[in-house]
Amino acid sequence: MDRAAKTPYFRRFIDVCLRHSAKCFLLMTLSIHLLQLPVCLLLNSLPLFWLNCISCAVYLFLLHLEKKRPDLAVTGAEAEIIFFALSASAVAGLQSGFFLYLICLLALSSYLGDAVEHCSVAAAQLLDLEGVAALLCVSGGIPLQIAGSPAPTGSSLFALFTMNLFTCIFVTLMSVHLASQALRRRNRELEAANHNLTYIASHDPLTGLQNRRDLYEQLESLCREADKTGSVFCAAMADIDDFKSFNDQFGHGYGDLVLTTISNCIRACTRENDIICRWGGEEILILFPHTPIATAKAVLIRIQAELHKLTAEAKAPFFRKVTLTFGLTQHITGQSAQELVSEADRLLYEGKQTGKDCVME
Repeated sequence: MDRAAKTPYFRRFIDVCLRHSAKCFLLMTLSIHLLQLPVCLLLNSLPLFWLNCISCAVYLFLLHLEKKRPDLAVTGAEAEIIFFALSASAVAGLQSGFFLYLICLLALSSYLGDAVEHCSVAAAQLLDLEGVAALLCVSGGIPLQIAGSPAPTGSSLFALFTMNLFTCIFVTLMSVHLASQALRRRNRELEAANHNLTYIASHDPLTGLQNRRDLYEQLESLCREADKTGSVFCAAMADIDDFKSFNDQFGHGYGDLVLTTISNCIRACTRENDIICRWGGEEILILFPHTPIATAKAVLIRIQAELHKLTAEAKAPFFRKVTLTFGLTQHITGQSAQELVSEADRLLYEGKQTGKDCVME
C-alpha cells in the first residue's frame, strides 16, 4: 500500500484520538501494562507482575469513570503513572528505566490539558511537579530500591530498560504530536468562530444580505476609486411596494418570506461582484461596480420581470401581486457616499409618487 493510501487512515486515527482523548489515553496506558505482564513473567519478576496487575485494575475502573467524569479519570491516571514509576523503580532499581514514565507524564499532561474538556489543569500541574521532584531525587542519587527485593540483573535488566525506553519514547512523541494537533484544531475552531462572528456582524440575519454598516465601507471605497481613476458605478435603492399593508393583511411571517424570496431573486439576477445590502426594513440597496447606468437599469428590469413571474403563480408567500420600485443613480466625480445614497433615495421616492413598480433614474 502506498503512502497516499496510508495517510487517510493515520489522520483518521489522529481524529479519533482527539475526539476521544481521555478514553484513548486510558486504553493506551492499559495496553502498556497488559503487554508488560508476559514480560514480567518471562523475567520471573513477580513483584513487577503484581504491580502491573494492580495498574490494570486501576485503569479498568478509570475507563468506567471516564464515561461520566473524564477529567477525574485523567487525573487519576496521572497519579497512577507516578505511583507505578516510583513503585517499579523501588522494586527493580533505577537501572530498569521505570522512572522514565515520569517524563511521559509531562508530555501527556501537555496534550490532555487541552484535549480533555474540563480537565483539572491545576491537578495535572501539581502531579507534574511531584513527578519532577521525584525525578530530581533520582538524578541526585537518592536510592529508591527496596532493600531485599529481588531485582532483575544482566540481560533481564537490559530488556526491561530497553522496553521502558522505547515505550516512553513512543508515548512522548505521540503525545507531543497529539498536543500539536489539538492546538491546531483549537486554532481552526477559533478562526471559524471569528469568521462566523464577522459574518454575523456584517450580514442581515433574515435575508443573509450585507447590513448597512458593512456596506458603507465598501461604498466609500468605491467613491474614492471612482474619483481617482474616473471609473463609473451605480447605486440602486429598492423598496417593496405596499409592504406594510401586506404585513397587516397576511402577517409578518409571510412578510419575512416575501423579503427573503425577493432577496434571493435579486441575488440570482445580479453579478457576483455586485453588492447587495438590506438598507433597512423593506429597502434594499444594490451597488453595481464598474457599470454604466444603462447596464444597471437592464439588470433592475430583469429583477422586476422575475418577480412578476413569481407573483403570477399566486403561491405562498405571494398571495397577491408584489412589486419593486427602484431609484437608480450613477456616481459623479466628487460625490460622497452619503450624497449618492440620498440621490438614490430621492429617485425612489419619485418612483413611488409616479405609480410604483418602476425604475426611476
